[in-house]
Amino acid sequence: MLGIFLTFRVISFADVYIYLAIFFVVLYCLLIVWQKQTAIYRYRFLTGITGFVMLLTLSIVYAQLRQPLTLSSYSEAQVKLHIIESIGSTEQNLKFETYFRGCSSDSLSYLEKQRGIVYVPKSIIKHKPATDSYIFVKGRFIPFSEPNSQFDFNYSNYLRNQRIAFRLIVSEYQHIEEESGILHPVILSARLKTFLRDKYQEAGLNETQLAILNALFLGDKSLLSYEQKSAFSDAGAMHLLAVSGLHVGIIYMLLMSIVSVFRARKYKLLTALVVILCLWFYAAVTGFSPSVLRASLMFTILEFGRISKRQTGIFNLLGASMFIIIIIEPLSIFNIGFWLSHVAVASIVSFYPKVNNWFHFRFPPFKWGWSIIAVSIAAQLGTLPIAIYAFHEFPLYFIVTNIVMIPVVTPILVMAVLAALCSFSMFILQLIVPGMGSLLTFMDDTAHWIDQFPYSTIQHLYIEGWQLPLLYGSLILLLVYINYRYFIYLKYLLVLGIFTIVTIHVRSYFLPEEVLYVAKINGKSVVNHLDKQSNTIYTNVPLSEKEIEFAFNGLWAYCNAPVSYTVRQVGDKPNASPIVSLIGAKALVILPEGARWSCKLEHRKVDYLVLMGKPEIDLKEVRKTMRVGQVIIPSGWKWYQKKWFDGYEEHIENLHDVSKNGVFLVAFRNE
Repeated sequence: MLGIFLTFRVISFADVYIYLAIFFVVLYCLLIVWQKQTAIYRYRFLTGITGFVMLLTLSIVYAQLRQPLTLSSYSEAQVKLHIIESIGSTEQNLKFETYFRGCSSDSLSYLEKQRGIVYVPKSIIKHKPATDSYIFVKGRFIPFSEPNSQFDFNYSNYLRNQRIAFRLIVSEYQHIEEESGILHPVILSARLKTFLRDKYQEAGLNETQLAILNALFLGDKSLLSYEQKSAFSDAGAMHLLAVSGLHVGIIYMLLMSIVSVFRARKYKLLTALVVILCLWFYAAVTGFSPSVLRASLMFTILEFGRISKRQTGIFNLLGASMFIIIIIEPLSIFNIGFWLSHVAVASIVSFYPKVNNWFHFRFPPFKWGWSIIAVSIAAQLGTLPIAIYAFHEFPLYFIVTNIVMIPVVTPILVMAVLAALCSFSMFILQLIVPGMGSLLTFMDDTAHWIDQFPYSTIQHLYIEGWQLPLLYGSLILLLVYINYRYFIYLKYLLVLGIFTIVTIHVRSYFLPEEVLYVAKINGKSVVNHLDKQSNTIYTNVPLSEKEIEFAFNGLWAYCNAPVSYTVRQVGDKPNASPIVSLIGAKALVILPEGARWSCKLEHRKVDYLVLMGKPEIDLKEVRKTMRVGQVIIPSGWKWYQKKWFDGYEEHIENLHDVSKNGVFLVAFRNE
């Protein structure tokens, strides 16, 4: 893991690591031979150090060989694409995941057989292309770029970690070919998912129910609306929509129950192979996500241990699954699901027996209910630091959610499996699907109901990356003390825990009291003004909740901003007036679209002048009433920009163009 992390974050590609790896492999072998011949074991630490460095250099070489390919510049071309599957839509476009199969430009030949995301405008597409079909399009490639600020979600990095090599916006949609018939595992998985979705919908599932089942059973969240994702996330039920060990475990128990019904347990090897093949077939259908891979590997090793009558330790299983997953895909270490799934299992195994022993019930429903609560608490203990670091929020009612929803997930998955097996018969499907649809509706209604609870989530939580090891170090020391009662570990726990709390508390003293943040979100000019009491967003066009959350979640968490915010749309009527505000000791003026200057500032210096659009006044008129310090342009309108500044560039101290220079961020701390 260290070698892979260093390769993708610090080290550049170099042949020297290959020679270093060969050198340390040879040195390690020589040390082993020497120790066996001489039996001098007081120098055995040399073997350990050499083995560590050998594995480190080998992992660096391996990660360099598995570097993802990405398109790094704008270009236009005619391309041939192989449709994998539809992955949702935006207001204007349909989104498809595709393979690159050919291009009119030789300079893009390195993208051959690479995966990418294609945006096809709804206005030019007549027939939605099917999975496994070829399309010929002309369009513009979007290069991968770094985020504008440290608080923005690094979408380009996310795509690289998914091995998405290119993004293409289609301008001309020319031709569709029939299905290729290629027996590619990814294509087969996409075709099977499409087939099952069509069957479920034909049997009576509506769009809302199908979106939840698509995520819950097939591992595809593309059909979920933003409102559904937000409701399940705030209710603490998002893990139920991400196919994970819970889902694979339910299917494993279902398979074992079927085996016991048919009394096939005496054919141990055969039944184990059938169960393992079924689990891996399900993993293939869901797209081999890290959580499904981890669970499938664990149950596979568990089955081999069962038939060989050997014990299998859970931490050995976790280590084996992590190692195999990283060998298959080194970029998995940058996948949040990879860490959450493994940490959740480790935390449940470590803390569940202790938590479950807090109370003892003889009445079976109470006993069963408390076990769900104990599992929920144990899982949250381990995953909470990562969840806060990644998502900046914590669902308060996760226990209520799990008690209500987990019992519903099992019958849904059982019926989904049965419906998939009986998909050849519409009569059988229509017997199964209505009941499954009612349970899916219950899940959706429950998530929205819990989301409406007061204080359903604690928002704007923030943890620095370097604080994660401190928190997990404290958890490990707590676990060691609980298991072994060594007083020395309690002292270490107290010292590390106090230090961690102090670092989190000290950070609050260095937070800015006021922030001015100017950005461009999907081509929309946005100004965000934060202070301790208010959180105001100025925009020239309406913003959706999804756009606001995506753009500001990291900034607001870092600044510990107020949870409630106000959106003010400026320039929404003719003759809009400028907005004048004070930020600290600095003066801010926002000029909306079509603004006319109707007030005098008596030649007071305006420190920040934000042009939200194309105001009716010119810079000459502005300079008659104020002295401008810094001009900030959120969106690019080059022709008007040139006209506006014509002849006055030397009078502007600073010009910040968000399109070129990234977001404008300035923080103030009142003394």
